[in-house]
Amino acid sequence: MRFLILFTLLFSSALFAEVKGEGFIITITDQRIGVISPVTKRNLYSVIVENKSLSEQVGKFVLGDKILKFISLPSGKSGVVEIENKSKNDIFYVPVSPASQEVPLIFGKKAYEIPPKE
Repeated sequence: MRFLILFTLLFSSALFAEVKGEGFIITITDQRIGVISPVTKRNLYSVIVENKSLSEQVGKFVLGDKILKFISLPSGKSGVVEIENKSKNDIFYVPVSPASQEVPLIFGKKAYEIPPKE
């Protein structure tokens, strides 16, 4: 019985690992914002935001002038946002507090960083 429970837990973890690869991961530090993007474009995807900075982070996801979602994360925490984008335009993550440079969510770029504005 224990073996069956252990096998089920390990197998379900493998399924969740595959889902993560189909969304964006935004990592916020005090010096920069890093993004890991999926290779293929999808209309519905997840964005994981990790706050590795020393302060609370408040941000929003925008498409042009339209605000899609807000997120607020205490220091050391992470959160997940589901985004639906059927248009050809890119979604941007906009840090509101503390204010910083907009981060485009670009499919197929794999990993990129946004340095702080000088």
